[in-house]
Amino acid sequence: MTGIVRNLTASAALLCGLAVFAFSGRALGSGDVVTGEFAPLKTYASQKGVLKVTLDAAPKTVEIGGVSVKALTFNGTYGAPLLRLKPGDQLKIHLLNHTGELLNLHFHGFHASPLGRGDNIHAVVKQGQAFDYTLNIPKTQPSGLFWYHTHIHGIAEEQINRGLSGAIVVEGLENQAPEIAGAKERLLVLKTYSDPTSADPAMKPLHGVVQSINGAAHTTLVAQTGRTEFWRISNQSANDYFHLSMKGVHFHVVAMDGYRLNADVDQDSLDIAPAGRVEALVRFDKAGDYSLRSGSTPTGSGKSLKPYRELASVTVVGQDQASPPPVIGQTRAPLAPDLSAAAVDTRRTVVFSQKPGEEVYFIDGRVYDHDRMDVRVPLGSVQEWTIRNDTDDMHVFHIHQVHFQVMSINGEPVAGNGRIDTVRVPERGFVVVRIAFTDPRILGKFLFHCHVLKHEDKGMMANIEVYDPRRKTPPPNQDLFGFPICTTPPAQGLKLRASL
Repeated sequence: MTGIVRNLTASAALLCGLAVFAFSGRALGSGDVVTGEFAPLKTYASQKGVLKVTLDAAPKTVEIGGVSVKALTFNGTYGAPLLRLKPGDQLKIHLLNHTGELLNLHFHGFHASPLGRGDNIHAVVKQGQAFDYTLNIPKTQPSGLFWYHTHIHGIAEEQINRGLSGAIVVEGLENQAPEIAGAKERLLVLKTYSDPTSADPAMKPLHGVVQSINGAAHTTLVAQTGRTEFWRISNQSANDYFHLSMKGVHFHVVAMDGYRLNADVDQDSLDIAPAGRVEALVRFDKAGDYSLRSGSTPTGSGKSLKPYRELASVTVVGQDQASPPPVIGQTRAPLAPDLSAAAVDTRRTVVFSQKPGEEVYFIDGRVYDHDRMDVRVPLGSVQEWTIRNDTDDMHVFHIHQVHFQVMSINGEPVAGNGRIDTVRVPERGFVVVRIAFTDPRILGKFLFHCHVLKHEDKGMMANIEVYDPRRKTPPPNQDLFGFPICTTPPAQGLKLRASL
């Protein structure tokens, strides 16, 4: 494995229906946000600190690379609308459910309240009903690439496989990483539709797997020689890694999982876990044709069988001129303290395992139970978790509401270079992470789980509650759906290491 994602997950020897829109935000045209020649995404941006938009989830048959897909879409598009916000904004989403199934939303990577009408994973919207989400985005929210997706236990894999996810950009990364200022931005929303039992003949050379960028299975784009571009890449597949490469092109990684790195890292390829995001500078120094390839993805048959496929072709034109190459590797002040220097309040081991011979997956020997509280954490604490994989399967650890710092992989230390919210746990191996539960906004009940959604749906998920240790009982306030709302801040006397 190569690449920063690979470094963090495999070797610690290296660093590493009917579209209804109600909005006070502004619909952006192709001239406002550059998405290159990839399929365009309908984009909404906040205005005067508020983005109000309706997302209508409904079935729709779409064609992707010649394959007819019975998709589930937001506002009729498989790629789904892109939402653009700023730290400190308010996001108001009116979710309409026309899927014929249960539905909800999770705002992956957001440091938002898990209660009431916030990032409440326990809210469930029935067919034909609606729910209004209101997220107050903190000014301390990292600037970068995030995403929203459905999170109904038992059918999350199917719903995301069919398309129920979309991208969110929190503006301001150029202020933290000046080398991206002025670079042409391209957003790549990567989705995988998997149906190995499909009778569609177009599926045969694709081996039951359709990969797409912004809803298109293959696309072309034109780039300028010597011009630096800024690529934001989101893996929104239910279960699969994306292994990306372009011969002769390097990826200068600036941020991972929406969190700016302390120092950019130059990589030849990118290995992006399910739910992972990478933001990188790309520069084409020579004119010609380039191929953006997805590795470890068989395509064709017989003599045409290849172990990869081309996601996009890139034509680079022009003279060798214009912008100088970005400065790579310079150290920046970290967005948050290095947790290796933090006092650890609690150490915990979390074990991912499987029932022998069956597709039943456990955390600490138990399948998920909505009514069981698995972990309770006092607000203000820093914890060190050892995530152990006792299986021969790939697992990807994710926890809601917070980012974490990877400390070591299979016992090999990992140098601190920012924080992430997804990490691969090596087969028959372990990862040690540190998590700062210090933000009062995260008070409440949320989840941690394997983000290989097949595993999550079949049991590999657990509940966690962050509580105020100065409060003896949870706040009694409930809204009309019966979800608790925290209406008062933590007790004034509580000492929080909020800077962590």
